[in-house]
Amino acid sequence: MIRSLQQKKQREKHRLFVIEGDKIVSDLMHTGELNMENTLLICGSESWMDKWSGRTGELTKKMVVSASEEIGKLTSLQTPPDAIAVVRIPPTSFSYEILKKDITLVFDRIRDPGNLGTVIRTADWFGIGNIICSPDSVDNYNNKVVQASMGSVMHVNTHYQDLSDLFQHARRMNVPVYGTMMDGEDLFDTQVKTPALIVFGNESSGIEPGYEGFFRTKIRIPDHPPGMSGSESLNVASSVAVMCSELRRRQR
Repeated sequence: MIRSLQQKKQREKHRLFVIEGDKIVSDLMHTGELNMENTLLICGSESWMDKWSGRTGELTKKMVVSASEEIGKLTSLQTPPDAIAVVRIPPTSFSYEILKKDITLVFDRIRDPGNLGTVIRTADWFGIGNIICSPDSVDNYNNKVVQASMGSVMHVNTHYQDLSDLFQHARRMNVPVYGTMMDGEDLFDTQVKTPALIVFGNESSGIEPGYEGFFRTKIRIPDHPPGMSGSESLNVASSVAVMCSELRRRQR
């Protein structure tokens, strides 16, 4: 059953996902985010379990000492980690009211699990509690997403919504929508009012052209100075980090 959780349909069926890696599991145990209510099972090596001896309280009932070969049969990682946890997917609800509270990051067809995991981790760092993805984006409980998020998947709410409906609601609520695009205005010269929706496009094809009519402004992160050469594009996760850093700087 644990191996089957590498498939989205099985995660949805069992309402479970897997956290892999002794550091991530340890961090979430230390903060109490892995607890008796949400944790089904923690498998760990004998040496890893010894570090937690006498410090886990009731959670000890969910912990099983496991050989490396046993963990190797359960993990999606090439090298078996010292610990994995099987965790219940929390119930989620979505309200358009969240759009009024802060910056909301929106992703059109984000497909790379490493990118989404890094985006979730970045959002967590900047205190952004909600991100919204189009329904055809990668699942936030995908093993690689969870791994790349370094546990932040437990802190950040990831919602999946039809983007046309989302932008229409934002317009009615007078919440501005900004699209990050190569032909946009320079971020550092553009006024961005918050709360706001900041939209990022697909890794290869950008934002769906049909959404541009909803944008108050198109913005871009400026590239290399004139006369210097550089890359033609910026990774979506890197773009999110730059954008969030600048917007939080302004709020300070």
